[in-house]
Amino acid sequence: MHSIWLVIGIVAVAIAAGLALIVRTRWLQSHTLAKCVLLSVGLHLLLAVACGLLAGFMPASWGQNDEGRMTMLMVAPSEEDDADEQFEGQAPGARSSRATPPADVTAPDVIRSAEKTPADVPAAEGVPDNVVPLLEAVVEEASAVPADVKPQHVVPAAYADRGPARRAAAAVARGGSEATEQAVRRALVWLAMNQSADGRWEVARHGGGRGHSGLHRNQATGVGCDHGVTGLALLAFLGAGTTHTDGTHADCVAQGIRFLVDRQRADGSLAGDAEFFAALYCHGMAGIALAECAAMTGDPALQGPLERAVGYTLAMQHPTTGGWRYAAGDKGDTSQLGWQVMLLEAAAQAGVEAGPGSGIDQARQRARGFLQSVSSGRAGGLAAYRAGERPTMPMTAEALFCRMLLGAAPDHPSVSEAVGVIAGSLPDPAQPNVYAWYYATAASFHTGGPQWEIWNSRLRATVLTLQRKDGGSLEGSWDPDPLWGGHGGRVYATAMAALTLEVYYRYAPLHGEAMHVAKNH
Repeated sequence: MHSIWLVIGIVAVAIAAGLALIVRTRWLQSHTLAKCVLLSVGLHLLLAVACGLLAGFMPASWGQNDEGRMTMLMVAPSEEDDADEQFEGQAPGARSSRATPPADVTAPDVIRSAEKTPADVPAAEGVPDNVVPLLEAVVEEASAVPADVKPQHVVPAAYADRGPARRAAAAVARGGSEATEQAVRRALVWLAMNQSADGRWEVARHGGGRGHSGLHRNQATGVGCDHGVTGLALLAFLGAGTTHTDGTHADCVAQGIRFLVDRQRADGSLAGDAEFFAALYCHGMAGIALAECAAMTGDPALQGPLERAVGYTLAMQHPTTGGWRYAAGDKGDTSQLGWQVMLLEAAAQAGVEAGPGSGIDQARQRARGFLQSVSSGRAGGLAAYRAGERPTMPMTAEALFCRMLLGAAPDHPSVSEAVGVIAGSLPDPAQPNVYAWYYATAASFHTGGPQWEIWNSRLRATVLTLQRKDGGSLEGSWDPDPLWGGHGGRVYATAMAALTLEVYYRYAPLHGEAMHVAKNH
């Protein structure tokens, strides 16, 4: 402010000196009228510049959009005292700052403040009593803003059937029943009751971490896989429409998601303390849960951790074979690939960049190449664990589901060839294998057709029969199966069985034709 007055003073002195010079040199003695006009215009321009420096060149309203509703707050003097006496004793400027909202208050701030009722709004210190009702009226008016003007997150179409308004109808229309829904509800209750205080589901506490298989028979596998089974348990809740912000078990999901996010490593891994052979599996399972939760809620707090998890998955993919296994540089196996492909596709649903040329897009192309390398059969529909090995039903089912996620047409000959292998290995309660059933159910459901009706009928009878219903502490859970149950324990077995029974609405059907509705047996 002092600099402005200095400039004005200099200008005034210059004008006075100029006038004195003009009078002394008798400049006005010829062409007097024209020179007077010129002098007047010049003086007015100098005055305009001075006023502009002092008060600003534009009115406060210029450039502002006056559309929309405006709220005016008027402060009336009390009957006993005039306006000056109301603000007596306050610091300079307090009067105007109390009477009008700060200039930097935005509409979202008003809406957020409206979430409190007038009774929750404390009286501002120093504000006269007759002003408080006016403040309360402003809050009440803001709270009356229609809900449809507030931004609403749109759940991706792939997950839309999980909501309470559509879930039951989708289950019945696509082959489920009230019995399958009751089984899912019992499973979720058991999972909720057996969550640890810090949000995880502990493998060792529920019979896991004791597996022995393949080349590692002398080393127990599944040790420290809490992040992986926590991811599976969260997926079971998410598959039934419960998130960390909404649903019957929202608190369980919130604690589980927080457990995973708080322990994510700097490189993006969500594997936690899992041993070497299980680490990438655990990362994939936990990453899918994080991605689905982000996609269903649009919570921006999950976006950063999800993008870091995707970055880790991309870094672990073999650049040539397109596969994943245990460490970066491994050529890959089909079992590991399934979890990483599901993570990437769920992340794409959550808004992570997946367009042409993106990291996810390139990973998809490489994954298609890997699936081609492990395929066999007349139409390429069979799949092995690794290239050159014998094809199996579980790997064929997993490969088929991944192909469909990656855009394979449901009428391709390789699809019908894979479905034929699945049909030859229907669920048998004497040989439980929830891993194989999970992928075979997903593949059958998303291809549709008569084979789905046959598979689904046997699946329901088998899985429902194996659920514990003895009324004890294991009520609603599934016993670990002899193949992989020793690795993940009862939480793994229960979550995988629940996910299998949620197939009717967990994802929208990937095939283009209408679902072949299964009969309820």
